[in-house]
Amino acid sequence: MTTFIGILHIIVALVLIVLVLIQDSKSDGALGMGGASGSNSLLGATGAQSLAGKMTVWAAIFFAISCLTLSILTSSKTKSVVDSLPLPTAPAAAPATTDANGAAAVPAETPAATATPAATPAATATPAQ
Repeated sequence: MTTFIGILHIIVALVLIVLVLIQDSKSDGALGMGGASGSNSLLGATGAQSLAGKMTVWAAIFFAISCLTLSILTSSKTKSVVDSLPLPTAPAAAPATTDANGAAAVPAETPAATATPAATPAATATPAQ
């Protein structure tokens, strides 16, 4: 269904483009290339111009309806990229150990490295002006 409406949408868009281009413009527009008289338009006199105008309005209405229909049909199927990611797992806890008396033994903490990096001469130099 979405494919059919998508193809219909493309066809209506092309028809709308053609209808806009064949209309007689007040200035020298796309297909009214030069000439000041209205008889140089592609469809001719004013009766045909009003037909092209009405067809353009209907094509624009069909285009708007197909846009809304496509957006409604595809919005329910669209998921976020984040939805496809695996769920994060909690880190595994370390197994509890017991001492000889049956009391839980607390593992000894390892001291963090307290060494600081030595300052390099480039870091302490003043910038040249």
